[in-house]
Amino acid sequence: MADAEQGVVVELYTSQGCSSCPPADALMADLAQMPGVIALALHVDYWDYIGWTDTFGQAKFTDRQKAYAHAAGVRGLKAISPARWPKRLRRRRPRRIR
Repeated sequence: MADAEQGVVVELYTSQGCSSCPPADALMADLAQMPGVIALALHVDYWDYIGWTDTFGQAKFTDRQKAYAHAAGVRGLKAISPARWPKRLRRRRPRRIR
C-alpha cells in the first residue's frame, strides 16, 4: 500500500467453539486478500464454557468486544462493518454476522 493510500482495519470477534462463525470467518478470509485491508480475527473466550476451549481465546478480546458493543449501544456486537462494502463482496455480505 502506497503512503498516500488509506487502509482499513477489520476486526472479527470469533471463537473455535462457535458453530455459527464459519460464514463470518470465510468472509474475513476474502476481506484479508483485498489490498489495504488489515484483517484481525480476535478470538473471544466466552464460548469456552461449552467444553471446547478456544486455544486462541483471550479475555482481553472479549473485553474489547464488550466495550465496542457498549459504545455502540447494542448487545452482542459481532463485527463493525464499513458503510460501503467492496462491490465484489456485496452479494456475499451476510445480513447479520452471528
